[in-house]
Amino acid sequence: MGILSILILCLIAWVLLMAIWWGWVVPKLRRGPTGRAGVGLAWRLSKWLVRWRHHARVDGVEHLHTLQNGPLIIVANHTGAIDPLLIQATTDRTIRWMMARDLMHPDWTRFWSDIEVIPVDRSGMDAASLRTALRTLRDGGCIGVFPEGRITRPPGTIRPFMEGVGLLAGRSGANVLPCWISGTPDVDGLMASLLGASRSRVRMLEPARYDKSDTPDKIAADLRSRIAQASGWPVVDDMMPLHLG
Repeated sequence: MGILSILILCLIAWVLLMAIWWGWVVPKLRRGPTGRAGVGLAWRLSKWLVRWRHHARVDGVEHLHTLQNGPLIIVANHTGAIDPLLIQATTDRTIRWMMARDLMHPDWTRFWSDIEVIPVDRSGMDAASLRTALRTLRDGGCIGVFPEGRITRPPGTIRPFMEGVGLLAGRSGANVLPCWISGTPDVDGLMASLLGASRSRVRMLEPARYDKSDTPDKIAADLRSRIAQASGWPVVDDMMPLHLG
């Protein structure tokens, strides 16, 4: 076989591979959060991670499935960096997580943008992030919030919920899905939380709904009470410091 024939065969093989990639693989990967192929790939890998490394168990996922359409706020206690992945792995719906701006490494700017994170200033009320979250909910989207504001230490306690979650729930009138997370790695590092072995559990509680007549502090207290009651964990009224250690 001559060199020209080999080149032609290589070209045909390349065209076929590209056709399979763009015609089948990429559309399949886009069937996931955000509709981006790269995010779809990462989402599928994270599902494998939480299943085989964290042995994750989810109770009450039917509550999430009944709220698959329309505006939704997911509210959970915060035990570690793995928390958003545990919840996102249960749905192909895009959850726009509200994340502390000071934790968003600048080298990952493209990644934060691709997964549609909403940056939040933890030092006070962040009007810009609130407007973005409300706009997402008005468009029928889903917002994820960890209202304790930071990872709780020691584990096994429920810290105060910031009133911002109450403001968001009251103004939007969206359904709110409280979640209790437990059993995640008792570590503080990002990679240690993501890759550390555990037997994580997510329990999705009965959805709630609030309106503008409910004050933000009342809503935040009610959501905190729901998660505390489901967990049986002690309620600690001292806020966690912004940075541990």
